[in-house]
Amino acid sequence: MRRSDAFDDAHPPPAIDTTDIPAPAVARLAAYLHVLRSFSERGVLVASSGELARAAGVNSSILRKDLSHVGANGVRGVGYDVGRLTARISMALHTDSVHTVALAGAGRLGHALLAHTGFGRGFRVAALFDDDPRLLGTALVAGGPRIAPLADIESVCGASDSPPIEVAVVATADADAQRTFDAFAAVGVRQILNVTPVSLSLTESGDSDVVIRQVDLALELQVLAFQAGRRQASVMGEETVTA
Repeated sequence: MRRSDAFDDAHPPPAIDTTDIPAPAVARLAAYLHVLRSFSERGVLVASSGELARAAGVNSSILRKDLSHVGANGVRGVGYDVGRLTARISMALHTDSVHTVALAGAGRLGHALLAHTGFGRGFRVAALFDDDPRLLGTALVAGGPRIAPLADIESVCGASDSPPIEVAVVATADADAQRTFDAFAAVGVRQILNVTPVSLSLTESGDSDVVIRQVDLALELQVLAFQAGRRQASVMGEETVTA
């Protein structure tokens, strides 16, 4: 049986060109990475495209097309080597290096986000901000950064002796979201994850190269509720036909 590049130690795969990967495919690749890590934790060494697709909630053809962007080709009738595919996607998503993150809003959602930037995810939370007086000056994890007020974003993130912040997360109260975003943008942060329902906008003098990724949890729940309702309606329709 011919072995694919993903299985062949003697012929390492070529470097990955990620410049042309569509944004939706990037999001799905991140989901595949999560699935692959869960497979590894369960001791799964090889997985078929069908198994990966079902676990990620996509169809097999989409999964195979997405994986082709990172040069991953499984063996027909066998599947994908889980460890090698994990490494392949990690390289494409740059989780093999560590990116610095600033988190504004250190409440329950902030805690959850911090917990998901742990080992192997490619992120390090370098700065934390909040205006809750009960949190100021405390650290969420031992040895981690201490929480500073939102008003200090520019002075902390713009300090010459601090590592540049590559990604900022806005998880504040709605009333503070825009000014928090403005502060991050002012010190050169160009990748912003917004988990508030507020639509953030650049000021007229702001740089147009700032990327804002909006994650509206209520909207995501609405989408899931719609899909659940459609599935239920489909089942009821089948029952009516067969009754």
